[in-house]
Amino acid sequence: MQKKVLLSLLLVLITLAVFWLWPKTETAVVSAGKAQAPVVADPQKDSLAEVTEPVQMDQYQQEELQQSFSLLSQVYAAELSYPPYSRPLSAADYQLLNPNHFDTVALPLEGGASASLVLPKYRFSYPETVVFTLVMEGVSPQYARAELREQQSGKVLAQADLTATPDSTEWPHQFDASENWDGAMELVVLFEAEGKTQQLQTGLDYSYPVATITGIGSSSTRGADLVIPVQLDVKKTGMYRLRANLFTESKQPLAVLTAEGKLTEGAATLDLKAFKQVLQQQGGPYWLGTFVLELRSARPGEVSRYGDSKEPGFMVDAINFGQLSDEPFVLSDEEKQRLLFLQRLADGG
Repeated sequence: MQKKVLLSLLLVLITLAVFWLWPKTETAVVSAGKAQAPVVADPQKDSLAEVTEPVQMDQYQQEELQQSFSLLSQVYAAELSYPPYSRPLSAADYQLLNPNHFDTVALPLEGGASASLVLPKYRFSYPETVVFTLVMEGVSPQYARAELREQQSGKVLAQADLTATPDSTEWPHQFDASENWDGAMELVVLFEAEGKTQQLQTGLDYSYPVATITGIGSSSTRGADLVIPVQLDVKKTGMYRLRANLFTESKQPLAVLTAEGKLTEGAATLDLKAFKQVLQQQGGPYWLGTFVLELRSARPGEVSRYGDSKEPGFMVDAINFGQLSDEPFVLSDEEKQRLLFLQRLADGG
């Protein structure tokens, strides 16, 4: 994810550089000393002369662009200190620590009142119930009703009238799942307050697990990597990507680990690897959790599907930290060229 952000910034900066350096086209208008008969334009002939001259950046613009490239090259160089399958993780990395976070949907109402739709998470797996709460502040609805719909077809999968808590500030409900629920969905809540019908709507994802994480095998060392074999029960063959967070035994974040591979139905294993540098001299034991198991789409337009885990996390055996080698991460030729390109731009080359 961090690498994608860096590449996006790189594209923006390159676009700015091209904009400032791109030659400007001007049309030369030819005028005669006396009136002439109207001329019919011939599309096969060049009747207009194009004059190009480079757009020059002033010193401030050049320095600003070079500073941006310099900063980006430094950040990118630091990013390349770690292999892509093992990145450092800190308490500040909220999205990585909470990959299934749901952002509350809020609706301001008249007089300072508000209505909010709250879910415990964004992605659900069968047989989980879809739990949600309508939260009202400063107003008490006459009624409230919820519908769960397929996003693409609009088909209503479940619906119910909501019942308020005794203080009438919260209207909780849950929809029991069906085995055929699979894909993007919309949760729509309608309520009437002060004579007006209002609507809150949000998206969510529901899937029948295509694979389940059942446990982990014995950890080992391989070069500069701690290797953690993750055991899975695969229900659908395909190309999978597994992302998980590695913590200390006391749940302090250490690293975000990623592995990919083609898995076939039945028992399978994906090896997660933690690079020595991200372990911060911690020999374990560790805790592995916050799993995101994704079956990648096989063709354009096909949505990704997801798996689940038997447990929220698993303990990882301690290792002899001294068995990990000190060999540095070796950049690929493409990464070396990209870094050199950024450094040249930063130097004004």
